[in-house]
Amino acid sequence: MALTSASRRSSGAGPVPDATPDDTDRVILDLLLHDGRATLHELAAATGLSTSATSVRVRRLVERGVIAGFHARVDRAVLGRPVEVLAQVQVRADADLAAFEDALAGSAAVVSAWQVTGEYDYAVHLACRSLPDVEEELRRLREQPGVRRASAQLLLHQVQLS
Repeated sequence: MALTSASRRSSGAGPVPDATPDDTDRVILDLLLHDGRATLHELAAATGLSTSATSVRVRRLVERGVIAGFHARVDRAVLGRPVEVLAQVQVRADADLAAFEDALAGSAAVVSAWQVTGEYDYAVHLACRSLPDVEEELRRLREQPGVRRASAQLLLHQVQLS
């Protein structure tokens, strides 16, 4: 789950001021965005730097918070959670947002959650075992203290952008 107490505390803080990537950093970042498993050798070849110099740049990008982490894309169907939905949750103005977010973090079905603008206050990506499991997760969301309403859209097909 992407939302934790630590990430909530640090989510508003961007990279440190000296973290502005230069053109070489941007090449590294672009390659890593498209292939998080790109090797230092591949990154070095793309930038024209030595592997050692590339390693230093990647380490600095991590230390400065420009690279927030490395992640694997996992086929959720293989894990027994083939049904994905995007739930929208509206909370009351007096709701305890920290308690609500902690409840989200405690659910195995929650893939990620975002506080958003607009009619709803949160967008929650759920990976469920079945349609009845979706109904159960929506019921749990609606029963959280401070929740006014929740609805969901079934995610049919993820568009691969590159």
